[in-house]
This record gives sequence, structure tokens and C-alpha cells, in this order.
Amino acid sequence: MMEYCDANGDLTVDACEVHTCIVNVENEWRDEYCPGYGYVYCEQPFTCATCEGAWTCHDIENISLEVIAYYDTSVDGQINPEDNIESDHYQVLVEYCDFNNDGTVDSCEIHTCVVMCENEWRAEYCPDYGMVTCDCPFYVPECEGAWNCADIVYITDEVMMMLDTNNDA
Repeated sequence: MMEYCDANGDLTVDACEVHTCIVNVENEWRDEYCPGYGYVYCEQPFTCATCEGAWTCHDIENISLEVIAYYDTSVDGQINPEDNIESDHYQVLVEYCDFNNDGTVDSCEIHTCVVMCENEWRAEYCPDYGMVTCDCPFYVPECEGAWNCADIVYITDEVMMMLDTNNDA
């Protein structure tokens, strides 16, 4: 567990790292058993380091909505060539955000793309802060057996109760 979950390499694993680790395990499971379902992104429920200027899941949702409102001129919840979008803007969105390669960027793909941008920013400016993980607040299809954020918090608590014998989180 230490090798897989010790994100900052300090040879200890805190609740924030365990939570992020469980999110990563869930997303690996989804890749294998529910490809195309989308990743789970959960707001960190534990107190971790701080980073001035970092976006929250609420910020990311609002930014995603702004991008969709600006580019989705057909108001169908997706950005595609049928929208009144400049070709170069569309190409950039497809290159970086069309994760299922269908030529259309949907609201969850935009959301995931904004999460990725935030995490790249954090890696550069606040590397000890940790990555943001947020559930896509928009509609996603069902995948039997997939964990949601509440499941991940519960599992993280269980793991910490089992492994954190000195109760220092």
C-alpha cells in the first residue's frame, strides 16, 4: 500500500493519500470493467495541505458549465461541429478532452478536462497539496459495482481505522 499510495514520497500514508489512492483504484477498476463509463472524481473530505488559488469541485463545476454554455450553441449538452464554434477551438477541445474519441465533447468530458488542467496547475505550483478529485455532476450512465464518493469515504475511513494504529491520520 505504501508504494502505491504514498503520493508525496515521505514514507507515510495519511488519510488524504489513502482517499486519493482508493479513487485511483476505483478508476482503474472502471477502466477494466466499465470502459467508457467515466472516472469518479471526489472532493477530498479530509483536511489536507492548503494551496492559494486552487480550485474546488464547485469551482470546476462552474467553469465546466461556463465552457459548455459558451461553446454548445445547439444546447444539446455536447460540443461538436454542429455548434457555432471556430474550427481551431473545436480541434483543441477534441484533442485534449474527447476521451472516448467520438468527435463530440460532452459535459463530463469537459468536467474531466478541467479537473486535469487544475491538477496540472497544482503539480506545478502546489505539489504537496495533492490532486483534486470530483465526481462529474452531470449525467453519466450506470455501471454496476462502481463506487461513488460516499463509498470511497467509507472505505477510506475503514482502511484508516485498520491501519492507523497511533491515530495520527
